[in-house]
Amino acid sequence: MQEATRAPRRHGGLTLVELLTACAIAAVVLGIGVPSFERFMLDARRTSHVNAFVRALHLARSTAIQRALPVAICRSSTGTQCTPGARDWSVGYIVFVNRDRDSPPRADVGEEILLVAPRVDHVAISANRDALLYWPVSLAGTTATISFCDRRGSDAARAVIVSHTGRPRIARRDASGRAIRCS
Repeated sequence: MQEATRAPRRHGGLTLVELLTACAIAAVVLGIGVPSFERFMLDARRTSHVNAFVRALHLARSTAIQRALPVAICRSSTGTQCTPGARDWSVGYIVFVNRDRDSPPRADVGEEILLVAPRVDHVAISANRDALLYWPVSLAGTTATISFCDRRGSDAARAVIVSHTGRPRIARRDASGRAIRCS
């Protein structure tokens, strides 16, 4: 029997030049992609908090109309009571039926808390009002501007502007058309 001649075996792998080329391409792709991904993540976080606040406003407005009772939204670090005097809404907020119509609103015994929003990290939420009150006649008690800022500052900030009728809108500038102020 004659033994078949085999071709010499070629070892698979990468040459040093191929490996360095692949690493250079990966570095370029990561250098371009990481900042865009970070901006995407910051935008998504801010948008999530803005949308949650707008949902809370819609809940307050519709509940006030449906139940023919005033509904309040206020800052709350405890989730059970309004936190007066604090400018930072990032501590959390509550939406509750303000049956006794007290001003400033206070969640009293027997007043149903409709929503508890927990503390928010990495996004500063501030407002020009301590609380918002919705009346059963589809009006908000006052107009308001609620600003949402992250570490990028005013350029990436958003505002929720509440009209006298209680309808919120999201804007890149404040109600006067100026840049949103972030601290």
